[in-house]
Amino acid sequence: MQTHDQADRLYARARQVIAGGVSSDARRADRPLFVDHALGAELWDVDGNRYLDYVLGQGPNLLGHAAPLVADAVSAQVRRGVAYAAQHEVGS
Repeated sequence: MQTHDQADRLYARARQVIAGGVSSDARRADRPLFVDHALGAELWDVDGNRYLDYVLGQGPNLLGHAAPLVADAVSAQVRRGVAYAAQHEVGS
């Protein structure tokens, strides 16, 4: 059985600081989805309910959420630094 206690609390808080309680009209619903984490094609909300994410970021997440290949590449670059404000061999 799904619960939504955390989502209801977060939505009430969001309605106090964001017009309509959501950051996009596309997210307007009786209870917007508050995601805690995702892996592959699945995501879990803040109440532990599991969902199949058939949208996957409208395409950018074609490899799924937290794809190891992407996570490893991003992590390796972040360890080298970010926002150099200068030229870099990889970006040339």
